[in-house]
Amino acid sequence: MSDPVWHAAGFLPIVGTNFSTTTQLTQILSDVTHGAVLPLSGVAANINPSKVKPEHGVLDLQPIMAARPAVSQAAGVLNDAYQRVTRVNPGFGSIPQLQAGVDSLKALLGQAARQASAADTATLVLPSMLGESGPRTYLVLFQNNAELRSAGGIPGAAAEVRVDHGHITLGRQTAAKGFPKFPSPVLPLSDQTKGLYGPIVGQYFQDVNLVPQFPLTASLAAEMWKRQYGVQVDGVVSLDPVALSYFLNATGPVGLPSGETLDGSNAVRVLLSDAYAKYQGAERDDFFATAASSIFAKVASGSFQPKPMFDALARSVTERRLLVWSSPEREQEAIESAGIAGELPPQTPEHGVFGVYLNDATGAKMDYYLRESYRIGGAMCRSDGRPTWQVEVTLTNGAPTDAATSLPEYVTGGGEYGVKPGDVKTQVNVYAPPSAIYVGSWKDSVPLDVHRDMDSGYPVAQSNLELAPGQSVTLRFQFLGAAQAGQQPDLISTPTVNKPGYSVLPLSCQDVVR
Repeated sequence: MSDPVWHAAGFLPIVGTNFSTTTQLTQILSDVTHGAVLPLSGVAANINPSKVKPEHGVLDLQPIMAARPAVSQAAGVLNDAYQRVTRVNPGFGSIPQLQAGVDSLKALLGQAARQASAADTATLVLPSMLGESGPRTYLVLFQNNAELRSAGGIPGAAAEVRVDHGHITLGRQTAAKGFPKFPSPVLPLSDQTKGLYGPIVGQYFQDVNLVPQFPLTASLAAEMWKRQYGVQVDGVVSLDPVALSYFLNATGPVGLPSGETLDGSNAVRVLLSDAYAKYQGAERDDFFATAASSIFAKVASGSFQPKPMFDALARSVTERRLLVWSSPEREQEAIESAGIAGELPPQTPEHGVFGVYLNDATGAKMDYYLRESYRIGGAMCRSDGRPTWQVEVTLTNGAPTDAATSLPEYVTGGGEYGVKPGDVKTQVNVYAPPSAIYVGSWKDSVPLDVHRDMDSGYPVAQSNLELAPGQSVTLRFQFLGAAQAGQQPDLISTPTVNKPGYSVLPLSCQDVVR
């Protein structure tokens, strides 16, 4: 496209825009080819999934480090190309096919830039996180969604994982109930945190993730681990049984010393339901420990197909079932950019995102039977341009009608915390975008009093709901958005056993409190 005749054609009235736009797109594609595609093709053989996986408990870090220069260059080139194509405007006189081509290239480059940025982050921090510059120790929390916490479920068990130059070993394992109650919070807590969740967040290992901010959860868990075992961990990783089931889809079945076999289809049921009926006390703790170590051994050995495992990891991240915190600041920044830090919902002035976080208040394992669905919508009914947003949270107790007698007392709680056996009691926390103003709440159609507070700049509406077996209730929360905010917000929620349903709420001005 450097031909002078072609260049001159770009200045022709009306039709010239097609020539000039084509020239811009061709130059962008040329830069992407030479600055990203060709460098990446040179290292592709060394960073394909079949090579970037453990072998007999050791992950070879050299291919990751060798790929770093090419990946970093490609990420920069692709981001620059995406920015350039967003500024391309064919304008008047352009043919429809050209505009469609611009839109397609913009979407393609946007996706490629995001993927390259994630790869750039990985090659930057993974070697150090995997012990390339010295041994690392990580605390792994196994969240049990049968007893909900904001970030997923109660940390029923924990384990140390040590990494040294890619060599991965499983260390101490323990049940969370083995921790004492600390006389006061192990780290300073804000008045807002204590007002919403109580000082127990910093006193009980099982309650560190009552808060929906994983960096705080991880810091508290790390400090408790240090006080209990004298080990200063370098980071914290959290996952739940649903994520484990995704990993088992990649590894295939895992046999346990007890004789059971875990696979992707039965892991959640076995770990969160069957085990409570079959095992008691220390025997149950031993079962969970052997299940965790057996799955760890299978993954660390590299006995899996790479693509299904990468798919399992991606799905776990998307559903917020895999969260990571690292103490070095540079690594934590990379974790945040990768979207696995478990922070409060990110916002933009034009787009609001709500967070709905559930905490068990039954004091047992009844959330295996809890069903959740969410609807969210908005309406523009004010002359000042501020949208009204509404969140609907529908919870259903799917336990059998005779749950009080047919389920083990360990599952129902036996009424120990004032909740009728078979009932499910849940604390519902709705976090609105920082710019939002609370309007009102309803339980079904009846006005509902809620506890209102702020947390890290986010307005919070908190309520408790107790459901008998088969009962279903809808809570509605209404907020006023900022003038520049869009009418339709988004929503994220606590990852649960039974994946919740999400839908758009058609909200009319007749439904809005003025």
